[in-house]
Amino acid sequence: MLIGLYGAGTMGRAIGRAVDFPFTFVDDTPSKIGTMIDGHDVASFAEFSRAPEATRRLYICIYQPGFSYLRKRDELRQVCPSIDVRPFTEIFQSPVADRLLPYLFFEKAEELRSKLPRYEKVRGLLEDELSRRTLDGHIRFRQTGRFEEIVSTPRQDVPFLREVLSPDVTYVDGGAFDGDTAEDFLELASGRFGRIHLVEPDARNLERAKLRFQGRIDPDRIAYHPTAIGTRHGLVGFNALGSVGSAVDEAVDEKVRTVPLSAFGSDSQMYIKLDIEGLEIDAIAAELDFLSSCRPLLGISVYHRPDDLLDAVKLIQTASPEYRLYLRCHGEAGEDLLLYAIS
Repeated sequence: MLIGLYGAGTMGRAIGRAVDFPFTFVDDTPSKIGTMIDGHDVASFAEFSRAPEATRRLYICIYQPGFSYLRKRDELRQVCPSIDVRPFTEIFQSPVADRLLPYLFFEKAEELRSKLPRYEKVRGLLEDELSRRTLDGHIRFRQTGRFEEIVSTPRQDVPFLREVLSPDVTYVDGGAFDGDTAEDFLELASGRFGRIHLVEPDARNLERAKLRFQGRIDPDRIAYHPTAIGTRHGLVGFNALGSVGSAVDEAVDEKVRTVPLSAFGSDSQMYIKLDIEGLEIDAIAAELDFLSSCRPLLGISVYHRPDDLLDAVKLIQTASPEYRLYLRCHGEAGEDLLLYAIS
């Protein structure tokens, strides 16, 4: 059998180092095709599909915002129906999982099983049926690796948030990237808001955000902060890639300023969105007094670490048990899982 790992990027290489079977990398990047990466040949999909082996299995090893395993699987099957296309999550269910996990919200099966009673309690706190179906589907996805289990909805499909937004709301976009989620907010708020704070430590991402809103928003109503959301005012190492992969990295020499959530306190209603590559829980835990006194609306990413959802629910309830909780998955592949807290 000929086995291919589709995607010779960070995830594909990590899986390649962990598995114990021979394989070929399959990639679409012209500069990679025909080379060797980590001692393995890199072929194009066309080359892989023409290989003489009767049995060919291809694991899609890509997981990033906007990428859909199901769409890519169907696309590859249409080109070459004889190839057995499978998701990388199947490898997470195999004996090599110990070498790969945890990865984002994925964890070993026995660890997830031990937490199911806690997830059942969270389920009882969720306000609507779609939130409960979203949680159920996400848990099944984590248990089985089947992308078909995911329940996803568009980012603007949050009526519980839309109906409570004030015309003078202050929007704080923590981890603003290039302004894409701020643009979603503008649509959600029908263009009515008091002020917007875009908080993004990657200078290239922030410049793209400025270009996105240039001429569209009064400069006095939008502020661009080249900083990272943290637990306090300080400095932290940051790996600036100019992409969605930019993240805090204590090992790098380049430093950026950090600010706590309370630095953006406002007398008006606040809506805080946090997508800061796994540091959401620390940022919330450091500001419980602020959250308790101001009761901002919250949209918290809970997919960067296995316990993010459990920890976020506990902290938000500590800040105020009166928060109403909703869960939505805005990514077809299970990413962009957001916990909304509505006051």
